[in-house]
Amino acid sequence: MEKIKIYIDMDGCIAKWNMDASIEDTFEPGYFAALEPDERLIDAVKMLSEEYDVSILSAVYQDNHSMDDKITWLDNNGLGDLQRIFVPYGQPKQKYIDQEFTSILIDDYSKNLEEWILAKNCYGIKYLNGINATKGMWNGFMISSRMNPNAMCTTIKGIVSQLIAQNTLAKSA
Repeated sequence: MEKIKIYIDMDGCIAKWNMDASIEDTFEPGYFAALEPDERLIDAVKMLSEEYDVSILSAVYQDNHSMDDKITWLDNNGLGDLQRIFVPYGQPKQKYIDQEFTSILIDDYSKNLEEWILAKNCYGIKYLNGINATKGMWNGFMISSRMNPNAMCTTIKGIVSQLIAQNTLAKSA
């Protein structure tokens, strides 16, 4: 079977984005550590990690605390055992992964997904979190925060199966 790696974004995905926060607030020590967890997606991620190689892939400011805040958040929300890849804010996430495998990014931000899918063997799934997807920019795969964890997991597994089938057909052609 083809090696699949699933990457999960933090802010706006497993950690709910605080719509009341200003950009300045996000630079404050403790901001990221205090974000509310998205329990449904966290449960789906835990289920996925039983079958797939799942990693956290999140952007961090170049300061002395945002990465530590995110590590604290992951540890406090039951995801401390997953591999963590922290990308300097503003950098394309796909530059920080092993592109030897088929890689799937679950992210709430279309720009990240659009950059991601330009790389070899990289596919995106938009996470509809209730505050994004207002401009209709993403036309690819999607899951919603309104789904229960089992439905999220089943949908993601279906997408993976579809991608494997497409890649197998493309390789045999």
